[in-house]
Amino acid sequence: MKKNGSAEPALDSIFIFCFINGMVKKFIQNMTLTTAVLALCGTAAFAADTLILKNGDRISGQMKPGNETSIAFQTHYGADLLIPLSQIMAVQNDAGEVYDAKTLVPEPIVSIEPEVAEEMASSEPAAGEEEKDPKEYKWSGRVNLGASVDDGNNQKKAFTGDAEVKARNEKNRWIAGADANFANDEGVETENDQTVFGEYNRFLSEKWFIGARQDFEKDKISLLDLRSTSGLFAGYQFYEQDDLNLKVKFGGDYIFEDFETGDREENIAASWGLNYDQTFWEDMFTLFHDHTFDLPVDETDAFIFQSKSGVRVPVAKNLVGTAQVDFDWDNAPAAGIREQDTSYSLKLGYEW
Repeated sequence: MKKNGSAEPALDSIFIFCFINGMVKKFIQNMTLTTAVLALCGTAAFAADTLILKNGDRISGQMKPGNETSIAFQTHYGADLLIPLSQIMAVQNDAGEVYDAKTLVPEPIVSIEPEVAEEMASSEPAAGEEEKDPKEYKWSGRVNLGASVDDGNNQKKAFTGDAEVKARNEKNRWIAGADANFANDEGVETENDQTVFGEYNRFLSEKWFIGARQDFEKDKISLLDLRSTSGLFAGYQFYEQDDLNLKVKFGGDYIFEDFETGDREENIAASWGLNYDQTFWEDMFTLFHDHTFDLPVDETDAFIFQSKSGVRVPVAKNLVGTAQVDFDWDNAPAAGIREQDTSYSLKLGYEW
């Protein structure tokens, strides 16, 4: 009995040792699995659903180990890419968090919506593209000419031309131009008018601006030797794009008129102006309309309305054809002169 009794503790010890040994192995295995899971989770924190490039492109997939200058990236369709850090603006994960692509820190540098990230990307200059100097001027303009001669049963001649130049930087816009029209019908002069104008805009914000204008006008048929219009105004730029421009302005003008009859008039007037042009169907044609309206404060029935409307159609590179209607209304013209004046013109021009 004593022999059997001494064997039982030995068996119990072996059993306990095996049990403890099994538990230790299981604990080690669980710890290894846990460590692997944590490692994968840590890697997932850096893995991104989307790379947001500086040129606005977005690439979906998963990040892989890269180097100091590039990020390795596997797209959802299986392609392996090595993308330079200089091309990447940000990295966005599944949760919508956006990270700095150069540091890839787990703390998001900013929590923004994908749409905002795209706007950020579009505002960044693309690789190799130099950032534009806000003080540098961008120049644009056009010159148009038109003429017609009828030497048959009717003796008619007509000439029309106009030019406009713009200079624009971040805060300033300069506009200058001129136009002239001449027409003769059976030896009788039916049109002879010229205009020179200039305008300056100073932008106070992205949309609001203040400015000044100076116009000089002469119209022999209307017996107008000179009309000088000097004005100050405020304006709002609704759109300023390659395919759409719209602005309005309002303020006050000083108008001086000198007529061939010897009469002279001076007026302070409230002013309103609108400039609009829009391109349709991938530069197939452009509609435009400009007008100004001056209302004298002490003689409201002597208002002046001047407008230009028409369509421009590209003919070749930098060449454009224009069909234009000019409609003017002077509610207090010289004696014997009609209030309204309408002219039609076809012109071929060069623009840049």
